[in-house]
Amino acid sequence: MGYMASDTSGSTDWEPVPIGTHIARCITVCDLGLQPTGYGTKEKVYIGFEVYGDDCRVKWEKDGKEHEGAALIGSRYTLSIHAKSILGQHLTSWRGKEFTEEERSGFDVFQVLGAPCMISIVHATKGDKTYANIAAIMRAPKGTVVPKQEGDLIGYSACHPDYSGTIDKLPEWLKKLALEGQRMSTPADPTPPPPMPATNPADDFDDDIPF
Repeated sequence: MGYMASDTSGSTDWEPVPIGTHIARCITVCDLGLQPTGYGTKEKVYIGFEVYGDDCRVKWEKDGKEHEGAALIGSRYTLSIHAKSILGQHLTSWRGKEFTEEERSGFDVFQVLGAPCMISIVHATKGDKTYANIAAIMRAPKGTVVPKQEGDLIGYSACHPDYSGTIDKLPEWLKKLALEGQRMSTPADPTPPPPMPATNPADDFDDDIPF
């Protein structure tokens, strides 16, 4: 079904996102197709976030100029919203409600693109490196001021009618993963989700999560 859902990756020298709970916004959803796992080949999706806060700023150099922006983090999930799946648990707490039976038969994960949230970050050490991981995703309380997004919203799926032509917008490591797992297939429900805005206002967060 591709993008329908029935650890941070990539090489970087940036400091990991600090431990704790942070305001964030989903800015990347990437269908990774079929990926090898310890339990066989599974359909995977990558969901990435901008993380906001004074302690979540990063600097980098590009084209001879120094830039500063929001820290980025993401996770790869098995494409399932079963109650025991990590994606299902994270989406349920993010939405603040359980999935309906109709939604469980096919939920378009691209609906989360652009949505604000709170994310809980934990650290894990492997060798001499420390990695930041998303432990939980939660609905942002009403009245939370969500900063304007700083990067582009990027969605990609080989079989999604709205996002199949955006692969070159992905960072190279994520593009490589997507191409390795890409499956050219037609979704069971070809109806595209409503278009997502290019930017989001920094108003107080009083609206319902749009998924």
